Amino acid sequence: MNQRLLVIGGVAAGPKAAAKAKRCAPEMGVSIYQEEGEISYAGCGLPYYIGGLIKERDKLIARTVAQFAQDDIQIKKRHRVEEIDVAKRMVSGRNLESGEPFADRYDRLVLATGAYAIRPRVDGLNLENIFSLHSVFDADALLLTAHSPQVKDVAIVGGGYIGLELAEALTQMGKKVTIVEMAPQILTLFDEDFAGILQQYLEKKGVRILTAEGLKAIRGQNGKVTHVLTQTQDLRADAVVLSLGVRPRVDLAQKAGLKIGETGAIWVNEKMETSAAGVYAAGDCTEMTHLVTGKKVWVPLGSTANKQGRVVGINVCGGNAVFPGVLGTAIFKTFDFSVAKTGLSMKEAGREGLHPIQAIVRGYGRAHYYPGGKESVLKVIAEKGTGRVLGAQAVGEGSSDKLIDIVAMSLHGRMNCEDLAAVDLAYSPPFSPALSPVIVAANVLMNKMGGDLGWISASEVKEKLETSPGNFQLLDVRDPKEVRGKRIPHSLSIPSEELEKRLGELDKNRETAVHCFSGLRSYKACLKLKHAGFDKIKNMDGGILSWIYETEKGGSKR
Repeated sequence: MNQRLLVIGGVAAGPKAAAKAKRCAPEMGVSIYQEEGEISYAGCGLPYYIGGLIKERDKLIARTVAQFAQDDIQIKKRHRVEEIDVAKRMVSGRNLESGEPFADRYDRLVLATGAYAIRPRVDGLNLENIFSLHSVFDADALLLTAHSPQVKDVAIVGGGYIGLELAEALTQMGKKVTIVEMAPQILTLFDEDFAGILQQYLEKKGVRILTAEGLKAIRGQNGKVTHVLTQTQDLRADAVVLSLGVRPRVDLAQKAGLKIGETGAIWVNEKMETSAAGVYAAGDCTEMTHLVTGKKVWVPLGSTANKQGRVVGINVCGGNAVFPGVLGTAIFKTFDFSVAKTGLSMKEAGREGLHPIQAIVRGYGRAHYYPGGKESVLKVIAEKGTGRVLGAQAVGEGSSDKLIDIVAMSLHGRMNCEDLAAVDLAYSPPFSPALSPVIVAANVLMNKMGGDLGWISASEVKEKLETSPGNFQLLDVRDPKEVRGKRIPHSLSIPSEELEKRLGELDKNRETAVHCFSGLRSYKACLKLKHAGFDKIKNMDGGILSWIYETEKGGSKR
């Protein structure tokens, strides 16, 4: 009798595993059980479907039932598997359309049950016009409501990737969008400064953002939502999108007695095998290993699900493929900004006890003189003692994807700053500056490790200006025109070219932080000041690019 493979879950990892297994072992019988009425759809494309960029719903379907049938893969849509008997190698459940029970045997089983959207425990969730965006059916419902002229104000609860992508889509549809985030910042996986850069940008686009505001209740009239209540606000809302993240769907695995990992997701080894013989798991329901820390993590991403599905497809046929782990590399778009991350943030690295340092630089996608160039801000993080690269973040209209992918490859190669600075990257004016921003950042990190100068973060500067202004001074070395456009309150302006003539305006006895636009001019100014006998000099990381706090227009006075 031919081997029989059953797959539970039909969105990303499951179909990938089934297709790969069928290619490896054409004689194997393969069936996919899918609770939803669609299969193999692009969940990551849903915000673009809402926004109208993807106009045809069918474009979101990667493979249809008929296409799977051509490869002799049987699709069981609207079938819910409710129980797994690992001893008898049987699954059982119910046909959701007919109500009839079913049972099926397997030689190999793949759990690709994915994740479920978090729903808060607040009053009012039963009202109409409250949505999540987790499936293509969620997108259908939200799209229908969003096009209604009666829907003018939309509250998005949650400031993560999906919520911020939807903010663009709904704003461009003419809706007034408010993001409500319980944490002190949006994008909690990013550092405060880069999350702040994005928040300032979104606010300029008309998106209202409320942070440190927990959702208390949802109110309505005539069965439809009308208001969202937070800790301090009463917000008008004709529709609400809950974008609070997801949790791994593990109830079926738990019921079958499979081991659940420390993250709350299904435990698997590097071959994606679960604790039960012949049972594999892949995708958002599984935990994985972080390649920087070596610890178990749960990072639900479509790219990871597809890679894991391929590993499973090989191994259910007797192969020996492995999935080594993840870096959490991710990117998304909101308006004209691309926002990307790989590896650890500063706060994550700090929690791991790695003593991180950072370099923040301007990241141009072309030579500065070549027309059409756009800018991203890049942060690269390394371990202070060893120089080992730990992670990176990028945000802006430039080539954030390219910058992050370069750093992701360096993380896979376990490079240090010196290695990264020496990488031979392609250069031509239409595609890159002569020195990639990644290489510039690596050089800045090596300068920091050399210890010639002190460095200070924007948040530390803000704290010192507020708590010890008599012992601290902030020097702005930008040009007067730049200062007139935007300056940090209580800073002193001396253009870098005038610094040597105006040293007497500075107090050598006070701790001095120096900033420019991004950090290069201030670095040179710090060297001049050190040569002139100033021994309490620090360069402000990222310059005014990383200053996410209050600014003002003005001249050179304090």
